Amino acid sequence: MGAPVERIAELEWANYAATGAVAAVTPGLEVVLRDDIVLSRSAILSTLDANHACLVRTTAASANSLIAEAVEFFHATGASAAIYLSPACRPGDLGDRLARSGFKRQEGQEAWMVMEKLQEVDMPSPSPGIAVRPITEPEVELFAHVFLTAFDMPRAFAPVMAQILEPSVGLPTVRHYLAWQKDQALGTCSLVSYHRFGVLGSAGVVQDRRRSGAATALVVHALMDALDQGVDTVMLQTAADTRLERLLRINGFRRAFTRSCFVLEDGLPG
Repeated sequence: MGAPVERIAELEWANYAATGAVAAVTPGLEVVLRDDIVLSRSAILSTLDANHACLVRTTAASANSLIAEAVEFFHATGASAAIYLSPACRPGDLGDRLARSGFKRQEGQEAWMVMEKLQEVDMPSPSPGIAVRPITEPEVELFAHVFLTAFDMPRAFAPVMAQILEPSVGLPTVRHYLAWQKDQALGTCSLVSYHRFGVLGSAGVVQDRRRSGAATALVVHALMDALDQGVDTVMLQTAADTRLERLLRINGFRRAFTRSCFVLEDGLPG
């Protein structure tokens, strides 16, 4: 059973409010928080994760003009318009309205997983031999290399990723972690907090070390830091109905809701 609509809205809002602290110090990253819509835009990254609108909560009379405003927001910088719809969005026919405006619903859904009442969670013991610590500025490009390796992405992107990450290193509400085994960095994770909410992301372990216990060590370390910051609800996003979602359920997370992405039929971002 999913979360109530107002709880879904609270979770989505907190996620972008947390990101707003990063956007405030990151050139080219913009997060606009409004009562009727949330907008995220990046001048560096062209992915849907970085460029989309969501949490549309308006009236039937205003919905079409709000959709048009979102389209213009992205087209002003040459990005494709994308809108994520969750159960918190309204009016209820937004999906039909987007289809009539030329948007196409993308395959698959995004699952928002939560771990609530963090103070009551029985944390597993990290594997011995794995050390986790927040990165320092000189380690930003190493973090990028490990993350890209974990997801089998071109390491040539590391300088760009490092450029995006560096301004947020050291912010009070942001932690980027590396997992180490002896002198080898083998996994990454990030935690961004907003009041009593924490957002986990950038979690990955290089393929040949995925049974080392690094993933557990990273998550436990992040959750303990979240507790120290007064966080009681941690969330993350993943593709719905995947092996990763099943693993997250086994390890104490539950699915709060799913949302679908609609992209205007003028091409996906590169």
